This record gives sequence, structure tokens and C-alpha cells, in this order.
Amino acid sequence: MNAIFSKVPAEVRVFLIRATLLFIVWKSVYILWLIPNQVPDAPLVRWLGDGTTVMMNMIYATDSFYAVHTTRPKVYGADTVMATYSMVKKGKRSILGIYQACNGLELMVLYAGFILCFTGPWFRKFMYIVTGIFALYIANVVRCGLLGWIGIEYPRHFDFAHKYFFNLVIYAIAFVLWIYYVKGLSNSDEATKTS
Repeated sequence: MNAIFSKVPAEVRVFLIRATLLFIVWKSVYILWLIPNQVPDAPLVRWLGDGTTVMMNMIYATDSFYAVHTTRPKVYGADTVMATYSMVKKGKRSILGIYQACNGLELMVLYAGFILCFTGPWFRKFMYIVTGIFALYIANVVRCGLLGWIGIEYPRHFDFAHKYFFNLVIYAIAFVLWIYYVKGLSNSDEATKTS
């Protein structure tokens, strides 16, 4: 095993070691502390619900959409915790339910973790992480708003849009953001070599 690992370029080894350690730390902290305390899941779900109502009100040029935030029991392994969810409504009609799995947190962490595992200046990493997470959040608000619209106007297409189309779009956005980060690193490496 060591012979195979030693043949891997040093930069790749460092990336893989960082990624493994970051994954273990993230999952441990998330499962043991963040999920039971709903941090940052509950605020993200509420913000996403509120943002979705803004998006829906813009689409329909009205102010009749609103979000109702509630909690309900959710089972994680052997534990039951209270989980926040938002229901976007118009009048008494439920339009779109937003749950913790919809809040984009896992993709935001994956995006940030990928950047943290690369080499590069910390300020640059910080700026890409903050900007990228904000972009992913806005994309998720747009996704939820459009899912609400599809649910109203084209309900038979909702499942495809929810499960496949918008997942592809959101992951493509994260991928493009990663490409910009890596491309910027290679450009700065080239500039360093020529100076």
C-alpha cells in the first residue's frame, strides 16, 4: 500500500489526506453536535423558505406567498431530534415544502472543503469560499422558486425538475466555481514562475 501511495504525486497525496481528515472532522461535528442543535440547518431552512417566497412573489407579481416555519421530529439513526422545515404557501394551499435535505448545506460544505484541500493563499481561499457559498445559496433560492412555479404551472414535471434537472444545475454551478478557483491557482503559479 505504501509503495502505491508513494507513487502518487505529493500534491495529490496532500489533497487526499486533507480531504479525508476534513471529511471525518465535518461528519463527526455535524452528526454529534450540529444536527441535534439544528445549527446551521434551521436558519438555512428558514432563510431558504423566506427567499423562496420572495422569488415566488416576484414570479407572480404578488405578495400572497408566505413561508410557515415549523419543527417536527426526525429520526437520525437511534436518535430523534426536532428538525425545522418551511412550507411555502399561498392562502391555505401548500406550494412547496423545504426540508433540511433541501437547504444546500452539504453542497456548500463540499464546495468549501474542496477549496480548503487545495494549496493556495488563505485569503484567496476565504474569498472563494464566501463568494461561492453565497452564489450557491442564491442559486438554491432560485431553484426553490422555480420548483414552486413548476409545481403550480406544470405539476407533472415537478418530480423530474426536483430530482434531476435542478440537482444537475446546482452541481454544475459548484463545478464551475471550483474550475475558476483551480484555474486561478494555475494562472498565479504561471505568473510566479515567469517573474
